[in-house]
Amino acid sequence: MKILNLKALFILAVLFSSQVIATEAQNKSEAKKIMDGVYGAFIKIIPYVYSDEKKLENLRQDASQKNNLLKNLTDISGFFKTARHVEYFQRPGFRPSLDTINKHIDETVSAVKNNNYIFAQKRMKALTSLCISCHSQLSETATENAFGNAISKAKKESFESDYAYGNYLFLVRRFGESEKFFDLATVTALKTGNDQELYSSLRRIISIHTKINFNPLMAQAFITRYQSNKGLPLMAQDQLEIWSKSLKKWKSFNPKKVKSIDSFIQKYLAPLEVNKDKIATGDNDIALLVSSGVLSKYLNDNPKSKNVPEILYWLSIAERRLSNSFFFSLSDLYLKDCVRLYPKSSYAKKCYQEYADNIEFGYSGSGGTDIPIEEKQELDALKGALK
Repeated sequence: MKILNLKALFILAVLFSSQVIATEAQNKSEAKKIMDGVYGAFIKIIPYVYSDEKKLENLRQDASQKNNLLKNLTDISGFFKTARHVEYFQRPGFRPSLDTINKHIDETVSAVKNNNYIFAQKRMKALTSLCISCHSQLSETATENAFGNAISKAKKESFESDYAYGNYLFLVRRFGESEKFFDLATVTALKTGNDQELYSSLRRIISIHTKINFNPLMAQAFITRYQSNKGLPLMAQDQLEIWSKSLKKWKSFNPKKVKSIDSFIQKYLAPLEVNKDKIATGDNDIALLVSSGVLSKYLNDNPKSKNVPEILYWLSIAERRLSNSFFFSLSDLYLKDCVRLYPKSSYAKKCYQEYADNIEFGYSGSGGTDIPIEEKQELDALKGALK
């Protein structure tokens, strides 16, 4: 009898395991279908995302172009709204981005309808940054076939500059190719004095070698190559020097050997709490890049871990420092998810306080007294959610 019971338990375990695997495969299949649709529509809006003002003004004179742009934006919105019902996109690392994308695209559509094309383009560029925040979290196995068709349809001629094409290649995870175009973009930016594209290109390259591929030798080689460029602005030289010093502390680190996420956080991130003000100086950029890569991968592989609230907290800290978008803050979204979804966690209170401090700082001209009523209501709701 005992042997029969053991056999029955074994069969049930096998059946359950098979069901879990089948469900996971179905979730990934559904996710891929949605993203295939998104990429198909995104390819069609590329000429407007990366173009000069003259091309945008053509939209004002050609109703068919405007209608096509609206259709493709609406298609993208429709696919992302469908994604709400797919479990794969509800993972802690992806859900905040998905919620933001849906609202962001609706506002972009509104800008196009109102013929505010320059503003709409800025929003479309910001959308690519938001997509990148998710794509940089994914493992190679999760994306090895996801972008093949998309990249084959997007030709270099569709982009107004090496910088624009580099960003697109980065978006579809062709990191080696994107680095080549960010290199070219850096040279151009130095000649034209375009500091925004210069700093963004440098940040993208260091991100590839730290957060994404973690390759200390390549990261240092990149820094050394640009440090010798006398045309580099003093501020950029200082930033490269800071990165170089920080990188030395990570030379012996191997992300594949991280056995305990608790130990990793205690060793590399907890000490930053003592000198939190220093985060804004860039002294800890390498630590935040490497850590965001390690934490994102862990979150993707372990979406139900007890460490999720703590990871959301630290991803928020990293995102606030490393992001350069003025349209949305994933940092705040990570904090709000931390409070709403994990109100009993000890980190929920830390997340709430960090969010409250960020809101008050944003309206610091009046000591926080002019915080909009909507923000105050959200703060009260979040505080009320704490257990």
